[in-house]
Amino acid sequence: MPRLYGPADLGALAGVAAVSAMGGAVAPLGYDRAVVVPRGETSARALVTLALGGVVVVGLAATVAAWCWGPALARLTGAPVLADFWWVCPVTIVVVALQRVVTSWLARRRDYRALARRTAWQGLGQVACNLALAPLGGPLGLVLGVAAGRSASLVGSFPGRRDRSRLRHSGARRQPVARGVARTRRLLVVCSVSVRYRRFPLVTTWSSLVNVAGQQALLVLLASLHGAPAIGALALTMRVLGAPVGMVADAVGLQVEGQIGALARARRGGLSRSVTRFLVPLAGVASTGGVLCVVLAPPSFPVLFGDAWGESASTAVAVVPALVAQMIASPLSRVLPMLERQATQLGWDVARLVATTVAVVGTGTTGAGVLGSVVAWSAASVVSYGALLVLVLHAARRADRLAVGGRSTASVHG
Repeated sequence: MPRLYGPADLGALAGVAAVSAMGGAVAPLGYDRAVVVPRGETSARALVTLALGGVVVVGLAATVAAWCWGPALARLTGAPVLADFWWVCPVTIVVVALQRVVTSWLARRRDYRALARRTAWQGLGQVACNLALAPLGGPLGLVLGVAAGRSASLVGSFPGRRDRSRLRHSGARRQPVARGVARTRRLLVVCSVSVRYRRFPLVTTWSSLVNVAGQQALLVLLASLHGAPAIGALALTMRVLGAPVGMVADAVGLQVEGQIGALARARRGGLSRSVTRFLVPLAGVASTGGVLCVVLAPPSFPVLFGDAWGESASTAVAVVPALVAQMIASPLSRVLPMLERQATQLGWDVARLVATTVAVVGTGTTGAGVLGSVVAWSAASVVSYGALLVLVLHAARRADRLAVGGRSTASVHG
């Protein structure tokens, strides 16, 4: 892609992706994180309904906002493409949010086959859009590729022939219910579930927004300080290294939601042991990959992407520690919403955003340049992710103690 698109195009992609990721995180109103929590399937389906309702409302609001304030957003993010193609952001926000909801449902069902198809289709759809629109010139092929990839992932998430047959078979055993009665029951369940899990829209929505803002703060702030073309090398680095790390972290996070989520719903303990089983191999794989990146990036980047992108190698070395820490901690952070520790998650998200913002703005205003700001952001990120691991382990141990205490009380009463 760097041979088809220039630094300014990649900088525009960074701005659009940041805005769309933040909007997509808010659109499900936090209910996507709640899908794996309830024991009953009926409550889980009600949460999916609530999440989809939020996507519709936020998608309409984003469309109006982009149409009215597209030029202002373009100036803020340093991405002029938002003024000309204002509709890209609302479309991307909706498909990103829909993917979050569908992914949570598949993780609850532990449908890893569909999740694998989702990942493959997403990559193919994004690359196909990038290549198909490259001859038009400009950044449109890149910025629209995000929406194209997420849309393709939704298609890939549909159940296969064997899965459809199993769903029809299970549905055939249900007792017929009058349509009006069924609708009333569903409405009552949705209302009841919205009250029971109200902390997710009230707290988790803002936590998701702040979390994504913390992930995207580096590119957005540097684009505002130096302009989109100046961060082209960083945008390439985050695309080459950050995208695979994000995919691995997401894949492991889905395993965490499936396996640890089942333990959390059963309330039988063993959460801290399960977290450790994920943590040890994650740390080994991430550390090994980080060392390889530091060693191989300087000689390989100019060869792979051309001499004009040689600066990206230094940027890659600077961001590797943060990406390693993200790959270890990010999947395990999903334990906190499962245990309904939304306040803990929100507190960490705010602290991470403040730390990374201060690092970037502080170094940027002193004239340290883009690379100096990246180094400061990387250090702040490593410390933040280390603190997140401590919080996850503490929450898992507390849940285990409560589970053991509940079993002891039940045995006494029995």
